[in-house]
Amino acid sequence: MNKQEVRRLIKERLDMMENRAEKERLIHEHVLLLPEWQQATCVAITLAFRNECDTRMLIEQAWQEGKTILIPKVVGDEMIFYEHGPEDQLQANQMGISEPTASARRASLAQAELCLVPGRAYRRDGYRLGWGGGYYDRALVPYAGCKVSIAFSEQLLSDFEVEAFDIPVDLIVTDLEVIRC
Repeated sequence: MNKQEVRRLIKERLDMMENRAEKERLIHEHVLLLPEWQQATCVAITLAFRNECDTRMLIEQAWQEGKTILIPKVVGDEMIFYEHGPEDQLQANQMGISEPTASARRASLAQAELCLVPGRAYRRDGYRLGWGGGYYDRALVPYAGCKVSIAFSEQLLSDFEVEAFDIPVDLIVTDLEVIRC
């Protein structure tokens, strides 16, 4: 399957998925038990887009635990991270993804010990297929922290095409398991 076919397959699987709320609860529970989460003082998180696993609960839990949250914003062909607190506003970009406003405090991804990397499909070796812009792959090149993706088990595939510039994640957390890649 080519990348567009994989994205279409995953969309169909997620649209037909049952017990979504329970699966999200299990994913969140698995994340909160990760030593990498518990030790992190700063976490970079993208707000969920379309039918991805919701990340708002993890953001709220991080604030309760006193963690700093970084949220990305696409500027040109670059992904820039901003601190995001409970009172900070977000706005939808042209794709409908919530991003920080112009008044947000700029930060560096390097501050985050843990980065939740979104995607559409995942292989067990940590490679992911995103929405096709390559923003995260470029942002993750110099990143030394732990890269984690959260996904429904329906998003795991045995194989799909990867390219030389693709950056794998270290962990994939699903409703059924934690995969250390």
